[in-house]
Amino acid sequence: MKSLISILFIVNLLFGYQKGDTISSNIVKKLALQKDKIYIIDFFASWCESCKKELPLLIKVSKEIDRDKFELIGVDVDEDIKKAEEFQRELNIPFRVVNDPKNKIIEVFNPLGMPSLYLVKDGKVLNFLFGAVNDIDKVILDELREQSK
Repeated sequence: MKSLISILFIVNLLFGYQKGDTISSNIVKKLALQKDKIYIIDFFASWCESCKKELPLLIKVSKEIDRDKFELIGVDVDEDIKKAEEFQRELNIPFRVVNDPKNKIIEVFNPLGMPSLYLVKDGKVLNFLFGAVNDIDKVILDELREQSK
């Protein structure tokens, strides 16, 4: 039994949050997550080429969603705050962005790749996507429709 618990602990450390996992209260506070709202949490950085391709589609999504039910939050993991803020201004990102220069937030999520996107409701991970996803805007909107049923 001890070995099974040890394996599960190590797997969680390797892969971070999985579907159904509860996010730590510290992260819920840092991201200012509220109950009864689905959050699309997107980890990105200026050095990530796939992020640069996906962010315009996420901007599109942010303008199409019902903000009473859904909120898109960006987490910029650039270590250089000035570079991060310049990147965000260049893209004219209309949704809330939390800068994570010391990688404290992404460290807890520990995604398998970048960009990384998590759907969260009531502090629980509903789903996640890693890496470049074709037509991410449509994928997200479809997922939101499915989750809000």
